[in-house]
Amino acid sequence: MAKVTGPLMSMSASGQVGKGIVFSIWKGNAYVRRYLKPMNPQTAGQGDQRIVVGGAGRVSGKVAVGSDVSNQLITLGVVPSGQSKQSYLVKYIISHLLPTSSSYTSLLAEFTGHTGKLDFIASAVNLGVADFDLAYATVAPFSGGFQVYVLAKALIAIGLTGAPFTTALASWDETELALLEAALVI
Repeated sequence: MAKVTGPLMSMSASGQVGKGIVFSIWKGNAYVRRYLKPMNPQTAGQGDQRIVVGGAGRVSGKVAVGSDVSNQLITLGVVPSGQSKQSYLVKYIISHLLPTSSSYTSLLAEFTGHTGKLDFIASAVNLGVADFDLAYATVAPFSGGFQVYVLAKALIAIGLTGAPFTTALASWDETELALLEAALVI
């Protein structure tokens, strides 16, 4: 990008001219650029990815600063410096548990077949985790109960210690979920 001190012989300009050029200032330097119309085609692939990011973000946001989960993530040293615990969890969930639409679908099937599915749904209500859906996505909505299930699976995989994280996820019920809820808040 060229540095412009007087864009088109003007010492100060801002805004767009027609649908052709835009005048602006960035970091104190005036510049001129071509006008670009923002695009958001809302394709099925984008919808599927946004479902994963949105659901992972909602449930990861329930990890309170100073909570047991937060403290264990700090103690384990898994969160890179400059990154929040919530953003680390979202990235972990996306890269390790839900990297593709098919992995989302298979993990959803695992959750659907879990004997404590209703307990996860109740826990989502207790935590205030709402369902996340987009009309243009092809995958099923990221329900609150499924979000809690994915968070529990991620925390176990990361290596958190103590109850309920040392119990196999397949045997989780309302007891382990009550412990998870307590570990997420201060």
